[in-house]
Amino acid sequence: MKLADNFLSNTKGLDYEFIDAGEGRKLERFGKYILDRPEIEAKGGKAFKDIWEKADHYFWEEKGKKGDWKSNGNAASTWEIEYSAKGEDLYFKLELSKFKHVGLFPEQVANWQFISKKFDVLSGGRFLNLFAYTSAASIVAAKHGAEVVNVEALKQLSNWSRENAERNGIDNIRWLVEDARAYVNRAVRRAEKFNGIILDPPAFGHGSKGKRWIIERDLELLLESVFKLLDDDRSFLIINTYSPKMPKSELVALMKRFGNKMTEKEHHILGLESKSEKQLELGNLLRYSNF
Repeated sequence: MKLADNFLSNTKGLDYEFIDAGEGRKLERFGKYILDRPEIEAKGGKAFKDIWEKADHYFWEEKGKKGDWKSNGNAASTWEIEYSAKGEDLYFKLELSKFKHVGLFPEQVANWQFISKKFDVLSGGRFLNLFAYTSAASIVAAKHGAEVVNVEALKQLSNWSRENAERNGIDNIRWLVEDARAYVNRAVRRAEKFNGIILDPPAFGHGSKGKRWIIERDLELLLESVFKLLDDDRSFLIINTYSPKMPKSELVALMKRFGNKMTEKEHHILGLESKSEKQLELGNLLRYSNF
């Protein structure tokens, strides 16, 4: 059994740069634009003052109030970013959202690379993406030959995902606007099997029919069912959480309970390392595989 436990930061291939962080904010370049956004984990002072002052988009928020973006010059509110790996180019639409996000989490590149390698070995197979957001992982898996089921409870995000798939000529994804638990329960009843599953559950939220999700209450039962969907011979599972209410020790305990047949196990702190040599710890990442 292989076991690793460390800080993992890898954005290779994405037209992105984590420039600096400090005083509760982070400075990043997504493609052609530089963004200045709040980040609770950004401690200490700032470097590169001249670059901070040149940010194209700045997100401000007041405690207890909704935030908003302020833009400099003619910077557009929607644009495109490129991801290039192994001679393949993928393009994703970015957009300023009211929750300070833009449609892509750059630290997830580390998982895209893992998924690519696994499906290159499989030369096909099935992939399930739960809590899919804008579905970059689904598009990467599909690009590497997987038959993909993409589950996202919000129709707006699912539509955004479809647009990204279309711009990349991807047509081997089944799009479901549905609560992740509802789909998994149905898939278990049908005895469906997948070679790869990724889930990135929020701390709390509501499903497509308003069913409430609370990670510390609901994750254990969901994981128990998810493991039933994994192919017995060759499969992998990726789970990462950004919620402080689900510490890594609890995640490891859950995975140990349900995933004891997996032969390769990785435990990481998922994050980003800046040009100014600062590290942001953004979440817990566990990856289990039997091939």
